Amino acid sequence: MTTRTSGYVREEFVTPPDHTFTLPDGMHVRSTDMEGIIQIYLRDLSTPVASLERHSRSLQTSPHKIVNADRVEHSPAFLLKAVTTSPVSLSDVWAILYTLWIRRSDKEVVPLVLASDNFTNVDEILAYLTSTGLAFCPPDAETRYELLLIRASFWQGAGAPIDKHWLRTMVPRPSVSATPFPFVQSFTRGEHVLTTHPLRPPKPIPGSIIYSRFIFTVNEHLKFTHIDANNPKHFEAYSRWQNSDRVNIGWRERGSDEKHRKYLNDRLADPHIMGFVVEWNGELAGYGEMSWVKEDPMGTYVGGLGDYDQGTHLLIGEEKFRGRQRFTAVMTSMKHACFLRDPRTEVVVGEPRADLPIVPRLIAYLPQEFNREFELPHKRAVYFVLRRERFFQVAMLD
Repeated sequence: MTTRTSGYVREEFVTPPDHTFTLPDGMHVRSTDMEGIIQIYLRDLSTPVASLERHSRSLQTSPHKIVNADRVEHSPAFLLKAVTTSPVSLSDVWAILYTLWIRRSDKEVVPLVLASDNFTNVDEILAYLTSTGLAFCPPDAETRYELLLIRASFWQGAGAPIDKHWLRTMVPRPSVSATPFPFVQSFTRGEHVLTTHPLRPPKPIPGSIIYSRFIFTVNEHLKFTHIDANNPKHFEAYSRWQNSDRVNIGWRERGSDEKHRKYLNDRLADPHIMGFVVEWNGELAGYGEMSWVKEDPMGTYVGGLGDYDQGTHLLIGEEKFRGRQRFTAVMTSMKHACFLRDPRTEVVVGEPRADLPIVPRLIAYLPQEFNREFELPHKRAVYFVLRRERFFQVAMLD
């Protein structure tokens, strides 16, 4: 199935009847879909902990009080049942929802009925789902255990356990603070920048894992790690990539080890930008950057960017890790990490050189807006804008 939206084509992952993947903390999750009954296995992949099966109830999935009566759509609900006599932890409930959203990734909302006489901690689960925003009780519900699950909420990290979250190094740590990094006015003055902006949170130490997620289309784990110039493997790979003819066409950073070390040290010292290595199942594949664009030179030449808007850059250095599926997964995950690391980020932007052959692929592979072409001192660039609501509505995260 594909969904066309202004050049972007969203390809759905078709989950096999018996499917296993790993969470960022290494826990294995297995699900089977046989004759409409989904069984979920956690840790012990031979014994299910819960099941999802068709319920007789249907709930309205069209937006309530918006859609005219003749356009209202309903969908049959899933009944979520425990297949164990022990309480199902909230962390395990999140993992169960993960399997559901992988199997129903084409749906924006999914009706769910909690088996109130089956879970020993059903009220705790209900409070968890509704208080985190993972689900809500719709107006046409007949009991409080009839809910609508929201896909966008799940992928925004709602209710995600800290040890299983895709963001692996959060600032501030949720165990220390329950609020995002506070707004404190700061200022940057540079050759191309003169602006106020929020004080940025400290970056994790080099070598820290920033983001980790299983990519279903290639059946491998993707990881972003804060680049460590003192790590010989990181530095050798980064230098070799920048000195390759293919990468140099876009990045133009070919040079000596001294030049590369200075570039990475400058990035490490700059609070507005963070470089990271891309890994597939532990193998180095490329290099990327995430930045706060209010105090980036791009912000000066584009204008109108918000305090928490972000930008990304990417190079895939290893030939074997190129290709549409991997490229889309890495680009999507970079944007995902940006939106996750600060809920106040409304847009993530890009500014590739306008004459690069990758530009049409960026239109086709990501649900971002081709805003315009514009001039920077060193290049003519394309201004791409990816909006939060749009991303979580149609981005390929399965």
